[in-house]
Amino acid sequence: MYARLGLPHRPLVVLPLIAAIGTALAQDSGLGVDLQFGNDLDPSGMVGTACDADGATWLLAERKRTPTGFLYDCVPAADDYRERWNEWFLRGYLGLGYLGLGGDEGSSTWSRFNGFDDGPIFGARVDMVRPGDGSYLDFRASRIDADSEYYRLVGGRAGEYRVQLFARSQDNVLSSNAQSLWSNLGAQNLVLKPGLVRGATSQAQLDAFMAANPASRISVSRDKHGLGLNWFLDPRWTVFFNASHESREGSRPFGGPFSFGRLVEVLRPIDDSTSNFNGGLRFAGNDWRMEFTYTGSFFRNGMDHFTYEMPYTTNNNNPVGLFSYEPENDYHRIGATFTRKIRAKWNGEFSLVAALTSMRQDEALVPGLLACTGMLNATINCNNWNTPAALSRSNADLGIDNQRLAGKLVLQPSRNLTWRSQLNFLREDYDGTYVAYNPLTGQYGYIGENGAFPNTTWMPGASNNVHIGNLPLDKETLEFSSGVDWRLGNRNTLGATLGHTRIERTNREYDVTTDDSLKLTWVNRSNDWLTLRVNYAFLDRRGDDYNFDPYEFMYTHHAPGFVEPANGVAPHTTTALRKYDVGEKRQNKLDLMTTFVLPNDMTVYASVRAEDNDHDALIGRYGYDTMAASLQWEWQPGTATTVSAWYAYDRSKLRVANTNDVNTGRDPGLGGTPPANGGNAAYPDGYRWWMSDTQRNHTLGSNFRHRIGRATLDLDWSYIRAKGITAWVAETSFASPTATVAGLSGAFPDMTYRVNSLSASLHMPVGQRTAVRLFGNWERGRVFDWHYAGFDNDRTTGNLIYIDGGPEDYNARLFGVMMEVKL
Repeated sequence: MYARLGLPHRPLVVLPLIAAIGTALAQDSGLGVDLQFGNDLDPSGMVGTACDADGATWLLAERKRTPTGFLYDCVPAADDYRERWNEWFLRGYLGLGYLGLGGDEGSSTWSRFNGFDDGPIFGARVDMVRPGDGSYLDFRASRIDADSEYYRLVGGRAGEYRVQLFARSQDNVLSSNAQSLWSNLGAQNLVLKPGLVRGATSQAQLDAFMAANPASRISVSRDKHGLGLNWFLDPRWTVFFNASHESREGSRPFGGPFSFGRLVEVLRPIDDSTSNFNGGLRFAGNDWRMEFTYTGSFFRNGMDHFTYEMPYTTNNNNPVGLFSYEPENDYHRIGATFTRKIRAKWNGEFSLVAALTSMRQDEALVPGLLACTGMLNATINCNNWNTPAALSRSNADLGIDNQRLAGKLVLQPSRNLTWRSQLNFLREDYDGTYVAYNPLTGQYGYIGENGAFPNTTWMPGASNNVHIGNLPLDKETLEFSSGVDWRLGNRNTLGATLGHTRIERTNREYDVTTDDSLKLTWVNRSNDWLTLRVNYAFLDRRGDDYNFDPYEFMYTHHAPGFVEPANGVAPHTTTALRKYDVGEKRQNKLDLMTTFVLPNDMTVYASVRAEDNDHDALIGRYGYDTMAASLQWEWQPGTATTVSAWYAYDRSKLRVANTNDVNTGRDPGLGGTPPANGGNAAYPDGYRWWMSDTQRNHTLGSNFRHRIGRATLDLDWSYIRAKGITAWVAETSFASPTATVAGLSGAFPDMTYRVNSLSASLHMPVGQRTAVRLFGNWERGRVFDWHYAGFDNDRTTGNLIYIDGGPEDYNARLFGVMMEVKL
């Protein structure tokens, strides 16, 4: 991050951009092979080094401001190309340096995405242009280490073609204090370290092992490569093609339940890849614009499942856990866009978008009892469940098909009035159903997690209600909005937009929901020193009759041969539950933004944002609101000096209600006891509890940049203070197994996150074409998460084993030096 290294406006290797090349790079649409490059020393991929050409003019000596009142950061320097050979002009930099770390540099909180390590660093930017025929070449590179680097090459000829190649890597450090139980991390079948015996390790042996077990760093490395091609057939027609391949390797902490009362946190192996392709044909004429595109994405796993050995004795005689990976999938989309200008009186344009999308999952399914032979619990023959013959079909054979049609009309009947309307239709159809059935035994259901939950099967004539089917979620969305923007002279602009959304769903709590919305805007520039922007939005969501449990059809309760138990089938949930994503909601949002232009080249920006959501629920999420404010001051007493300071505050509060159950009684939908205040025989009154999660964040900082002759000094300071408060209230002592009459309310310890960071950078030319950059960063973090309280002393409790120790306090520092040579 810039602030971390004291470089809010430029990366460590200062390599100026070329306006002509920048235009060429930006001429493609969002369909490019990638939209972001960089690493933690250079997050912008050298884009942030540019000075906006709009900030300079030959007509006036004074600096210019943006339309919202901010001063442009700097004036672009004159081109410094040097003629080299064959009419090619070249400019750029090569940089080579060293990075040194100190303190708690191994902390995952500090090193999450940066990949910092002691050693050499490299950066380069080379720009070449040939004015005679418009040819250009732009190369950018930055390397911290093998897991944090990027390379990008763009070249072409203006008006004819453009080619892009890139490669980048990033390391995601997930834990710096993990205590692995397995010796072969990253392998498909995790084997216990020496000293641990599969299924036969005592508590004392495990405690002794963990006491001597060293902590290790766990991360996932992400590598991505891509290419892109634009070929301009003529001034109107363009062919484009882009492709990229991204792979991930490593391990990450992962929940590993294994039978009731036994849990081992797993270090899940990661080995997958995604290939993306898009291409098409684009036409840009005077009145018509058209685009025909294809997009494809293909996700593949290096392994379809993984297993891990358990150290504890288990009650199913199979101390090996099993998890399947996310299914491999294919994504295809073909689309067409047509845009027509409307001239003469109405002065506008009309656009139409049509697209067909197909998503497919057809990976081979994994049997539920791999790594199991003989008998499980002396009741289940593993040979009837550890083979693909035990599956109702060998492959998933599932998919989703989408159809989209959208239109947009924008008209400007007068200079001061703009009218815009749009209509969007989207249909999502699930293709395929799956029923878990074992033809070898005649049983429905499956063996969960390699035998951890063997009681998830059912035979006709039995009364146990288990999950056996998938959940199709067909959906049809129709959206319409219309609004106007009205300029009241040169000082005020008013806007209003009405919207209506209707969604039909299958197998959800509401069959139909409707959203009605109103958006109002006001922009005021009545004073040269003040710009005011106000946005307000209101949304009201309503539905038809609410079905609290639309998922019953996936269970054996509705299968032929099901025998209803004498006390009825326990409901899955209470009738008072409301799912917030489809339930009724009223939302109010307000944004206020002001920019003050003060004397002596000072600018002050202030903003306030507030949002309130009421979900009208007795059980479930019933409220969520946020409020944020920010204040920023900037002073540029001259072109050589910039000073800024800022403060931001935000608060959010989530409110949720739930109820405990007693697992008895009949479903009221089947003739059981009617609910009262959200309760029934399974979820009776007096079992409710309420929880609120409040987050408060403060961020403040300052920046000072000053040029002394040819040298430039940057100083940065930032401070973040965040606190989370989780409080609860129980209706009675029955609401929670741990609640007592004397303790029906309380709060968990505050979760806190404090980071204090100071950075400095000094760039000093030492010759006509050489310079030295010195930079450093000191950062101190204080983190407390009550979920990990006590893990420093003991990560084993009974039959529970935790691997990751959670975030830790840190005090880290970084120092670097780089020699830059100007080409």
